[in-house]
Amino acid sequence: MNISKTDIGVLNSVLNVKIEKADYSEKVEKSVREIKRKVNLKGFRQGMVPTGLVKKMYGKNVLIEEVNKILSESLLSYIKDNKINILYEPLILENNLEKIDLNDDPTFEFAFEIGISPEINIVFDKNEKIPFYNISIDNESIENYKAYYLHYYGSYITAEQSDEKSILEGRIAQINDDGRETENGLSKENVKLYVSIVEDEEFKSQLIGIKVGDTVKFDIKKVFHNDDKIAELLNIKKQNLNLTSTNFIYIVSAITKYKESEINQEFWDKIYGKDEVTSEEQFLEKIKSEIFANNKVKSEFKLKTDIRNRLMEKATFELPNTFLKKWIKKNSKKELTDEIFNKEYAAYQQDMKWQLIKEKYINENQFKVTDNEIKEMAVKFALEQYRQYGAISVSEKLLEDMTNSILKNEKERIEKIIIEDKVLDFVKNLINLEIKEVSIDEFQKLK
Repeated sequence: MNISKTDIGVLNSVLNVKIEKADYSEKVEKSVREIKRKVNLKGFRQGMVPTGLVKKMYGKNVLIEEVNKILSESLLSYIKDNKINILYEPLILENNLEKIDLNDDPTFEFAFEIGISPEINIVFDKNEKIPFYNISIDNESIENYKAYYLHYYGSYITAEQSDEKSILEGRIAQINDDGRETENGLSKENVKLYVSIVEDEEFKSQLIGIKVGDTVKFDIKKVFHNDDKIAELLNIKKQNLNLTSTNFIYIVSAITKYKESEINQEFWDKIYGKDEVTSEEQFLEKIKSEIFANNKVKSEFKLKTDIRNRLMEKATFELPNTFLKKWIKKNSKKELTDEIFNKEYAAYQQDMKWQLIKEKYINENQFKVTDNEIKEMAVKFALEQYRQYGAISVSEKLLEDMTNSILKNEKERIEKIIIEDKVLDFVKNLINLEIKEVSIDEFQKLK
């Protein structure tokens, strides 16, 4: 057995492997004996088939199988013993299997190309700083939060007269030139019209200020523009749309509008739970604490992004690009043109660089992710999803169901987030944070 290493480029080498008869003959003989013991062949008792016949029938396959085992084991041992930190699995360049006679105790030769992981050395100066932004709470943010809750917990009410925010319900029907409904013409009951999204300004103005029982005349082609929209409105197939007349009427049967919630105990109970808030002052403090928590998340995310960028700037190592390009092309599940490949490879380089930086800190500090940490983050994600829909208080059963669903579908993503957070938190302690007070507008303008 002989393995030699030849450097062919930056972090790029070839491993040449030579496997001779002495390396495999004993293993092949042992495998042949095992096959002989088990094989059933007509005319012979089990275990009594002549060795020569067994070799003739199975020898070549046994030889190749044993050589592949030796090859795999020896490669792994060589890489481990020589402390070669490789990226991905080796790429086979050549072998002589097709050129040799397997019946002649041949010498096998293989060549593998490897990409070697670079050494990463990142040093932070003791005076190095990175900004952390404290976002102030302004009146506009408070009013926006309040407006959100008032709207979210509002309700639809019946109205006597329509305005530009009303929802109308009524009957739509085709009419003749004399204004009477067309016999066997197109019509539809319970058609809802949202005044605010009606595009035709003339028709919209007709819908404002009307009452139940009022009738509005309009040209359906002018208002709804194309046959697809008209067919959908009338709930018929497009091919059944018979517009002998484009004149229609809309007879209003109901008017509703959305009314924002009133600020009272019932309103506060809906948001925070019974009697958790009992005054406008407490409500204001709750809003401020929510804004503070939300701003802190934004600031922490910005800090982590800045730390990541700083690490990427400081890590000036090279990658074995020649090897990586070959490896990606060989293992890609889609065909890549040179233009697309070069564009995607630039992004891939950045991802690979970041992955190697993370692995450096993970390995040096033996960071691990526990099941409890995964569960805690899944619960956090579940609560955030409910809060997006305005649910501040969630029952244990609903929270458990959502958490289990997240764990089932997103466990791997959560593990990656946690381990990356551990790396960034570790690096954060190596850098001096420079606290900066900013408004939300100033924060949003930061890159």
